[in-house]
Amino acid sequence: MSFLRSAISEVVGLFVGDWFQSVTSVVILAVGWLALTRFHVAGLAFAMALALAVQLVLATSAEARRKKA
Repeated sequence: MSFLRSAISEVVGLFVGDWFQSVTSVVILAVGWLALTRFHVAGLAFAMALALAVQLVLATSAEARRKKA
């Protein structure tokens, strides 16, 4: 059973490197989608793209610091 658990963990790890980063991206996309469907503000899509870009930069720099230490 532990072999199966570790195999599943490795396969999931191939697709999802960092769970926190993935959950944060999904939350940003969900909030952006809900806001876009309800408010129809022109700059909201840009703000959502900017939030995803900032999140990616912060997560990448945090990962680099973690690997360096």
